[in-house]
Amino acid sequence: MAASFRGRPIRSLRMRGRNDSGEENVPLDLSREPSENFREILQNVAKPHGVSNMRKLGHLNNFIKLLCSIGHREENFGFTYEEIIICLRLALLNEAKEVRAAGLRALRYLIRDTSVLQKVLRLQVDYLIARCIDIQQSNEGERTQALRLVRKIITVNAMLFPTSIANSLIAVGTDGLQERDRMVRAAIAIVCELALKNPEVVAKRGGLSTILKSVIDCQLSRINEALITTILHLLNHPRTRQYVRVDVELEQILAPFTDFHYRHNADTAEGQLKEDREARFLSSRMAIVAAFRSWSGKGFNVILSVHSVHSQWNTHC
Repeated sequence: MAASFRGRPIRSLRMRGRNDSGEENVPLDLSREPSENFREILQNVAKPHGVSNMRKLGHLNNFIKLLCSIGHREENFGFTYEEIIICLRLALLNEAKEVRAAGLRALRYLIRDTSVLQKVLRLQVDYLIARCIDIQQSNEGERTQALRLVRKIITVNAMLFPTSIANSLIAVGTDGLQERDRMVRAAIAIVCELALKNPEVVAKRGGLSTILKSVIDCQLSRINEALITTILHLLNHPRTRQYVRVDVELEQILAPFTDFHYRHNADTAEGQLKEDREARFLSSRMAIVAAFRSWSGKGFNVILSVHSVHSQWNTHC
């Protein structure tokens, strides 16, 4: 008599052909022609009916194995890059978060150079990536894969970075703490990385203000210093200095010291206001000290001092 586990025979569990994640173990024969394997994988991924989500997940993982096995030569695929991207794009519209995560992972492996990235953006896949970042429904695995794909885009060619994804990252970085979003620090880190490689797209979308707001939100010295150093790096170069608005954005750093009625968040309860203000003082102090350690930071603090004197003078007069 076969042994059983929770009333279900072990023999029947073996026959299911699934691993611990629920993915079906779809066989992949690497001795076949790569074009035949790609055809089978893409057909199953693109089918709207008749293929279970867990089987699609298995095929998407096989796509990565096959890609790593044969390389990125388009003539080996049997399909053009555009055709492959169109099929993978359908995975990002699937109702299962596991399939969407696998689709994002497959795209990350597919994008190896600027030409492939341009094809991905031409087919407007960036809007689906932004959608994956925005969704918060216990889908941290999917969002993690989306952020890893975003970093791959920055690595391949940051100058092509789409504003749709930049908007999503900046939105998470701006409001993530209030919504208790666990991806907020990762989003801010990517915004900082993008600001160093393509400051124009970050500045035009309000990303520098988000970075400075995060400085005041952060009481961890290493993270605080890394954030303010990003802004100092932009101030240190004439080409990027134009993107930092001194009179609007930089005064956020001194606001806890210069604004007598300073309140970082409008919805902070009165009973927590004193504790919150002390935390902002600490963050502001760490940022100012970190700024004084660099040459650009000294000029930065002189500019801030002048503007803070003007703001206080206007307040009293």
